[in-house]
Amino acid sequence: MAKWGEGDPRWIVEERADAHNVNNWHWRERDATAWSQTKLKELLKGLTVTSDEGTCTISQIDSCEGEASVSNRKKKIICLYEFVIKATWKGSLKNSDGVVYKGQLEIPNLSEENDADDIDVSVFFKKDQQKCEKLKELMRVQGSDAIKAKLQIYMDSLKNDCASSIQVPAKGEVPKESEKIAPDPTTKIAFNKLSVENAAAQKSTQVGARILTKKLIQTESFMTTVDELYKTLTEKDRIQAWSRSPVDQDARAKESFRLFDGNVTGEYIDLVKNEKIVMRWRLKTWPDAHYSTVTLKLKQLIHGTELDLEQTSVPQDSMEMTKQGWRNYYWQSIKVTFGYSTQIF
Repeated sequence: MAKWGEGDPRWIVEERADAHNVNNWHWRERDATAWSQTKLKELLKGLTVTSDEGTCTISQIDSCEGEASVSNRKKKIICLYEFVIKATWKGSLKNSDGVVYKGQLEIPNLSEENDADDIDVSVFFKKDQQKCEKLKELMRVQGSDAIKAKLQIYMDSLKNDCASSIQVPAKGEVPKESEKIAPDPTTKIAFNKLSVENAAAQKSTQVGARILTKKLIQTESFMTTVDELYKTLTEKDRIQAWSRSPVDQDARAKESFRLFDGNVTGEYIDLVKNEKIVMRWRLKTWPDAHYSTVTLKLKQLIHGTELDLEQTSVPQDSMEMTKQGWRNYYWQSIKVTFGYSTQIF
């Protein structure tokens, strides 16, 4: 794993107009929410199923709420998405003289954690609607199968079409015509953004010089108890597991810490079990002797734990790197290592 914030010249990639990323090695991310919402609506609206009993059609997509992103790291495409879709369907029986029945459907768990066959499709009539059980059953069985097939197309397209815009051909490789996609302006190069010269310039900043800073706010949800998450953030063995780096001891107030081979260092200021962790925290590439203050607050919810991060005094030039670092090196790594992105209740 490339080290967070380390200015190793072997891995430095400058941001260029063509968004070049040698051998697709570095982390690059694109917000795919709008693309996904458009694609899902195109796939589902107008979907029709027919049987000997009658015909049903999805006539309208009422809402498609959620988010999606595609990332590239070490030539590997990573797709993250989670949507709740609500739609209206209409149906009519054969030889019914044009009588149309109207119902609703909901897809509550479209996410990367579920295969297409595992996605739920709820079909129902509202209380004040005229009901027809034959059509409801048609939509529930054949309609659900057809919907899942369309969602599989979305999953494949997200990886093969949308995500291809953040990969570039390897050195000497000629891209296919279908792969020549213009760089997306929202694409981010999240790590090692600084050139060697910029990193050196940061390190040479005189102690006491004025540094422009900003405040970072993040909220993250984990599908585990507040007690388990607190242990994961403070116990030596667990920290070593998700950080993939040596740790000297459990988190203790007034004790220093060193993570990611020294790229993150600091001191624990205050720890309140299952409630709060306060740290002095810095990246190796920040100006000498400059620290931020990080406050993590934990809150038990019905379905998991909510973590609120507030970080003050983040150097303005390092804001994006710091933001992506928390998400990818802390939160995502914790979820992957301990399975905290899976429903446990």
